[in-house]
Formats: sequence, C-alpha cells, structure tokens
Amino acid sequence: MYVQDYHTFWGTIKYNLQGILISLLIMILLSCSSGNDSQDPNPIPENPGSVSGIVEDEDGQVYPGAELNLTKGDETTTAFTNSEGRFLIKAKSNGPHNLSLKLPLSTEAVNADMVSVNITEDTESNADFVIQPQAVTAHLNFGSVQLLEEIVDENGNTPTASNEPLYAANIFDAPLGMLTAITAPDDHHVTLSEFKKANGEILVYCDGDSATLQIMLEGMIPDGTYTFWLAYLNKPRKVGENIDFMNDFVNLTNPPVGASNGTENIAVADASGVIDVVLEHDSCILTDEPALVIPILYHINGKTFGGGHVPDPEEMVHMLAYFQ
Repeated sequence: MYVQDYHTFWGTIKYNLQGILISLLIMILLSCSSGNDSQDPNPIPENPGSVSGIVEDEDGQVYPGAELNLTKGDETTTAFTNSEGRFLIKAKSNGPHNLSLKLPLSTEAVNADMVSVNITEDTESNADFVIQPQAVTAHLNFGSVQLLEEIVDENGNTPTASNEPLYAANIFDAPLGMLTAITAPDDHHVTLSEFKKANGEILVYCDGDSATLQIMLEGMIPDGTYTFWLAYLNKPRKVGENIDFMNDFVNLTNPPVGASNGTENIAVADASGVIDVVLEHDSCILTDEPALVIPILYHINGKTFGGGHVPDPEEMVHMLAYFQ
C-alpha cells in the first residue's frame, strides 16, 4: 500500500467515526428531551396557592374546630377552624379542587357544604360556609330508647300500666338492680303516665370558644331538679341503638354542661313541669367529638352532686337528646 493510500484510508475512517459520534450524541439529546416531556408535561409549581374562609351561622356566630377537606384527585389536605371560626389551607398543587365542610353536629348548610375552588400559584382564594343549628328532640328514656332498663316497676320489670308507680334500678352502683322509688318533690310516687308526659327539644349554637344551649322542655316532674351532661361518643349512634358503656363513650365520667364542678348544669322545672332555660358551656360542643348524647337527669331527692359521679339511688335519666 502506498503512503498516500494509507493516509487516505485512515482519514476516511476518522471522518466516519466523527459522523457516527455526532449522530449518537444528537440521538441521546433527543431521547432525554422526549423522556422529560413524557414524565412531567405539567410540572408542579414551587408555590401552590391556598384557600381561606370562615364557618359561621346566619347570625354571624362562628364555629371553631370544624373540619374542612381540600381535595384534588387522590390529594386531600385537612384543616380545622380556629377560635374565630377561620381556616387557611395550603394546597399541594394548583388547579381545580373541591372544598368540603364536615358539618358540626346537628347543623345544616345554608348555602352548601362543598364548593369548587380553583387554586392558582401564590394566590389565596376565599370560600365561606354558612350553617344553621337544628333543634334536637329530647327522647323519653323508655321503651326502645331506654338505656340499660333503668325505669322499672316494683318487681324490676318494664312497666306497662299507666297508673303503675315507677322505680329506678341501680345500673352502676352496688348493689346492682336495687330499686329506688321515683318520687316527686311533694313526695307522691311518680307513675308511668306522669313520666311519659315529658317532651321538648334542645337547640345548641356556638360562638367562638363557647356554646349556648336553649332548653325547652315540658311535662317534666313539677318542681323537679334536673341536671344536663355531655356524653360524648366516638361514633354516631341511632336513637334507641345500643350504646356500649365500656367502649363507645369518650370519657369515663361524662362532664357536666357548664363549669366542671357541676354548678351550672342545674335547672328546676316550674309548678307546671316546664323547663325553659339557657345554659352555657366553654367550648363548641358541636365539634368536639363524632357524636354527643345529652342525658337529662332527674334528682329524686332534689340534691345535686357537683361535676362527678351521681349516686344511682339519687337519680334517673328522664330524657336523652342525640346530637349526630
């Protein structure tokens, strides 16, 4: 091979190798560009927006502790209102979202409990919720609603005749099953027909770190002493559905309405058996737990026992109000 042919041969190879390398580099760059586009065509911005608002009733009273959920596809962000009823939720991404309110117990939405919100980068959207508390019927602690068969006749059985005198059975204190005559302040023995006259309702509304209970009952034992308690449940229960005293209650001892020493949960029926009072509590009892039952206790001897345990022989549950 001549020297000239030798240089020409290696020059050709060098030229071809350069072309091949350039082609491979172009292909790699195109492949990387194409891969990035397919993996993330809509990259999430660094600063997703947020949504804020207030939960209040038609009178402008605010509801703290109310739960809100901001949802987009599988993304959900949860927040709760503060003591002023306000919330602020930082979204995980921008775009259309659903904002839903978990309604406080025994309330209804005036406008809606879910709205559509478009979240945009570095922007705070607004969505307010207006709700209205609903009056809750107080149910007689008897028949299908009765808890633990507390109201019995002189033989410990379920009374049936309207003129039968009633007894309260011990259900917590020893000796279990011991019967105590249910008497009125004038010392007459209360009968089934008298007991079953009780009816009425309780309306609860919140305003920041407080709750107001409007109690409107009639047919109660005339001049009788009653107390009101907060039996929080960890799950909703239908009226009359069995309640497991060991597992369903949030607190081992149910707190009283009002002060913890039990001085503010007392009401005395008038001579006609009417209770029309307003009680206060220092939290919004409609957002504290998943469900609430307010037992209305009649104190047989007219004595109350503060915020702790009430002895079985001294009381009986006359009515129950379910907040779900």
